[in-house]
Amino acid sequence: MLERIRRKLREEGGFTLIELVMVIVILAILLALALPQYLQTRRKAYLAEAQENLQEMRTAAWLVYVEKNSFSPPEPPSPTTNWSYAYGTCTGAGPCTMTATGRAGTPVAGATVTVVLSNDGSASVTSSGF
Repeated sequence: MLERIRRKLREEGGFTLIELVMVIVILAILLALALPQYLQTRRKAYLAEAQENLQEMRTAAWLVYVEKNSFSPPEPPSPTTNWSYAYGTCTGAGPCTMTATGRAGTPVAGATVTVVLSNDGSASVTSSGF
């Protein structure tokens, strides 16, 4: 009788518990290798979104400066899903500061990206909270 049960199990050809555990272990290793790269790529995409909109703000502020020889910022762009935008100090001939702030409830909440535009056209970019 025991021999008949063993023969029937071999004929059905299912997976053993060890084979299933090995597959799960391999998948966990692959996930552990891929997850950090995915998170880094996602972070770069969020940062690129903020920098792209800040570049538009920088161009608009520079065009105003070239025309009037003084910073007086135009309207900032509308907030996106992840970021809110604002001009900081942008008066007279001093530097003009533009900031993207991560919106609450998004993956970039609490993060900031700041661009400082000098009256010679040069700009510096800083980010924090990532």
